Amino acid sequence: MSLPITIRAPDAGHTEPLPNPLAELNAEILEVLAGSHSSLQWQWRALGEAARVRLAQCPFLLADAGFSRPRLWSGLAGAGVHEAPPPVHANGQRCLLPTPLLRRVLLFAWHLARANPTGARIALGMCEACLRMVAASRFADLEALAERRPAWIRVRWDDRPEIWRAWLTAAAQESAAEFERLQLWGLQMLAADMRRPER
Repeated sequence: MSLPITIRAPDAGHTEPLPNPLAELNAEILEVLAGSHSSLQWQWRALGEAARVRLAQCPFLLADAGFSRPRLWSGLAGAGVHEAPPPVHANGQRCLLPTPLLRRVLLFAWHLARANPTGARIALGMCEACLRMVAASRFADLEALAERRPAWIRVRWDDRPEIWRAWLTAAAQESAAEFERLQLWGLQMLAADMRRPER
C-alpha cells in the first residue's frame, strides 16, 4: 500500500529509490515489540527477511506517540530537561521505546508535520491540534521528551498481542490480500482515534 519514492541520480541517468525513514523506524519498533512479548518471539524469529520488510513498510507508524491527544502535547514546552524517566516495568504489557529510537521518531514526526501535514495526519494519526504543536516544537523540547521516555509513547497496540499475532501471520503468507486488509484496518483505527474525544 506504500508508494515508492524515487529520485533521479544526477550522473547515472537512472532512478534509484530513496531510503524510506518510516520503514526504517517501523523495523526498529518491531524489534522492540518482539523483544518485549515472549508470546510473539517465535513468530518473529520464524519470519523471513521479505516478510519483515513487508511489516516494516506499513503505511503508518507502528508506535503510538499520542499524536491524537493534544492534552499530552500541550505541556511539552514547559517540561524539564532533567526530569527523571519513569520506571520501566518488565511486565510485557508496555513496550516503551529506547531513547535513541524515540528521539528519531519524534524528529521524524516534527519534520513530517512541517513538510507534509497531510502525510503526518495519515502516517502518524496526528490530529490538527497536535500537528500545530509538534510542528512548533523546539529541538530542545523533543530531546527532553525523548530523555523522559513517557509511558504514553510506546509500540502501537502493545497491550493487544492478538492483533500482532494476526499481523505476523499475514506477513508470512505469500498472498498480500490479508496483510493489505490489516493495513487498511490500521489506517481506519488511526482515523477513529483522531475523531475520538480525548479522555
